[in-house]
Amino acid sequence: MVAKEPQRLNQQDLDAPRQEWFYKPPAILLRPWKSLLKDERDLSMIYLMFNILTITFPLAYATLFLLPASNWIGLGYFIINNGLFLQRFVLWLHFSSHRPTYKNSRLIGRALNALPPCLIAPFFGIPTNMYQLHHLVMHHTENNVFPYDLSSTEPYQRDSFVHFLHYWLRFMLAAWFELPYFTWRKSRYDLFWKSALSEVAWISVISVLYTQVNPTGTLWVFVYPYLVTSFALMFGNWSQHIFIHPDRPRSNYGLTMNCINTVNNQRTFNDGYHILHHQNSRTHWSELPDRFNHADVQELLRKEEAIVVDGLWFDDVGLWCMLGRLDRVADRLVWFGQQKRPSNLELVGMLRDRLKPLPLSYSESQ
Repeated sequence: MVAKEPQRLNQQDLDAPRQEWFYKPPAILLRPWKSLLKDERDLSMIYLMFNILTITFPLAYATLFLLPASNWIGLGYFIINNGLFLQRFVLWLHFSSHRPTYKNSRLIGRALNALPPCLIAPFFGIPTNMYQLHHLVMHHTENNVFPYDLSSTEPYQRDSFVHFLHYWLRFMLAAWFELPYFTWRKSRYDLFWKSALSEVAWISVISVLYTQVNPTGTLWVFVYPYLVTSFALMFGNWSQHIFIHPDRPRSNYGLTMNCINTVNNQRTFNDGYHILHHQNSRTHWSELPDRFNHADVQELLRKEEAIVVDGLWFDDVGLWCMLGRLDRVADRLVWFGQQKRPSNLELVGMLRDRLKPLPLSYSESQ
């Protein structure tokens, strides 16, 4: 099906300027800061960190300590912070968790690497130190396999909003207990204590701020972001793993998809190349669009019957599935083949098959 020469189907992603940040630090700060980087291709992570430190932190401090307790002030902070940075921060946290941004050989580098998961994450609704545990230690290790990956989409009817609500609420309410238990069951006692203490610290700080400082501000700065971000994270993961090939659900080409030629790739460190990321999570984010154009990659995408969507983001795909509009997704499917492209009716049928729950007998047999 695939042509011998690779197809450059993702030209927008190759050419578009990066949009992970809004403004650069002054040169007097940038020069020494840049020297701490492990890889100069991660300069955009420095820029984004500077943006968050100079916008989010002052606004959060003012909302909590300086301004009157007001839902309008809190809502204004919430809209500005999450509108500007939530998507950008989550994917910075994602890729910097896989590949540390700064040199760990220096104390300041280790401190800067710890800043996003420990200190910045709570301002975006992610409890301290929990993202890396959930994403690296559990999700990538277990790779969407039910029941070992607690965020597995395998047992769900993935175009059902009711099933998604169960998926989201389980994460929001039960992850506090399931993640520490996961580390204990894996005999990772160091991670168990780290996660347990991090949870206690996160809850304790928020409790003190709520009862002793500013309850309204605390809700808008920390609690409401947790509700919104947990939904966004779970809908994002649900949508990334919404189509599962019934014959090869454990193949990285069969358990997720790629989204190309979308502005979200410029805001999220090319997160749309999710098949390639699962295939090798250590690949630098800047290499993913070029890697997609390798002939061997496109041959595997063809051979494994992988899903590649042109011009839609994961959330768009998830929403169209929930609305029963698989035709909107079929219209955007990339066809690598030399054979005639199937009709949209045939493609919709294929997509519908990939939304079905994986039989529990499959998991039990593995």
